[in-house]
Amino acid sequence: MQDLKQISKPLHSDLEKLNNFLKKATSTDVSLINNLSSHMIESGGKRIRPIILMLFSRLFKNEKNVIEAGAILELIHAATLLHDDVVDQSDIRHNIKTANKLWGDDSAVLVGDFLYSRAFELIVDINKEKVYKILAETTNQISQGEVIQLMVKDKIIDDTDKYLNIIYLKTGKLFEASAAVASELAGGKCIENAKSFGKNFGIAYQLRNDYLDYFGDESETGKNIIEDLSEGKSTLPLIHSYLNSNNDDKKMLLEIFEGKILTKSDVLLDIFKRNNSDVYTRNKIKEYSDAAIESLRMLSGESKQSLIDLTQFCSQRFK
Repeated sequence: MQDLKQISKPLHSDLEKLNNFLKKATSTDVSLINNLSSHMIESGGKRIRPIILMLFSRLFKNEKNVIEAGAILELIHAATLLHDDVVDQSDIRHNIKTANKLWGDDSAVLVGDFLYSRAFELIVDINKEKVYKILAETTNQISQGEVIQLMVKDKIIDDTDKYLNIIYLKTGKLFEASAAVASELAGGKCIENAKSFGKNFGIAYQLRNDYLDYFGDESETGKNIIEDLSEGKSTLPLIHSYLNSNNDDKKMLLEIFEGKILTKSDVLLDIFKRNNSDVYTRNKIKEYSDAAIESLRMLSGESKQSLIDLTQFCSQRFK
């Protein structure tokens, strides 16, 4: 299986252009904005969303506005991360301190707002109504997903479909937009296939995050293990285990989750494994990854295999 470095190698030149464009797009006369923006742009993100946009653009043989569109996706993503980290009071991301821990919550929220507004300035420059519509709807849906998640914070969600909808809104929508924008920049080619790929890829991507939070290696993931528990977030392993536990285990899960008792993480993991919640989560990741790949079946072109390789890599990644 190819790793991300191999998959993105043919895109090296475009990714360099993207990084340079992002630096220019976030350069202002305000030092705090520059410092915090640089921290987000250079903090080791995988650039998966622009990579999807670039691969679909190559598939659809379009070169126009690809770098600008990739920058918009990264700016929106960075803005959501800044706001997320404040809401969750996260300390670490990609093995380094989060912006809110370095500069404070107020600065992180306001610079997040700046990145959002800068993204929409760039959308105006592209001047395509359908692209504007996709990204306006996407940011709206992401915000709704964030609010729904906030409403269920510190509660165990007892409905798998409800949770899958939350992660579609919070995470899947921006991946869906990455593929859909590539389609619209190429005149709307195979838009439904592109959207289906992005949606299923995005859900699988978040489910892999869920899996790694409980079953990953902290030194590889770049964040604290069982961070979701400390932040009061229900994720798929917890939800599945709760729905399939006997009364005693349900009581223990509630006690650990509601009390955020990190010292009992080994008890939590024992219950998860007893209920095969690790296996269930891996199977769900495969289900959505397979659906993403199936969306490409009717498409042809050199980048198709790269999209398949990317899906397979992300479904089995360790960070």
